[in-house]
Amino acid sequence: MARLPFDPATLSPSDLAIYNRMVERRNAQGAGFGGPYRALMNHPQLCEKIEDLGYFLKFQGSLPREVYQFIVLCVARSTGAAFEWSDHVEHAKAAGVPLSAIDALRRDGLSHGDFPAPFDLVAEALGSTLCWKEVPGALQSQLIERYGVQGLVELVVLSGFYQMFSAINQGFAISAPDGASGPFA
Repeated sequence: MARLPFDPATLSPSDLAIYNRMVERRNAQGAGFGGPYRALMNHPQLCEKIEDLGYFLKFQGSLPREVYQFIVLCVARSTGAAFEWSDHVEHAKAAGVPLSAIDALRRDGLSHGDFPAPFDLVAEALGSTLCWKEVPGALQSQLIERYGVQGLVELVVLSGFYQMFSAINQGFAISAPDGASGPFA
């Protein structure tokens, strides 16, 4: 499917209010409103609900920032979502994801398997969620010990959330920002 057009000028007053609220809220956090959200604005009520969840996970969730960003990169790499990778790689570096982990993930995906702590446990869990398999009980226990039950739930939800975004990005031909070349060789 081709890219969906979006022009805020075509929105009804109530849909424009939804759009403006989301843009203002994200701008207040230093986050833009582009990529998949622009495609989703072709269904403003759905976009609003998805953005609410994304906002909570990104700005109000309990997982450490570096873990959040690592999860996004893992899902982007595993699904081939160039937009998500390009949109998050600098944020991941700034959050403290080691460059060696980012490079290994870009080059080999999750199969590299030699990520430093705490990314090793997260990568192992994502190895399950990205294959739509349960996270083994012993691994769940380790993740709960490190991040609490809420952190474990957020980890699994983030995996699914960004898998959904990958489908949106791929389905509506949302390419890497600013025409950047695809990050995966």
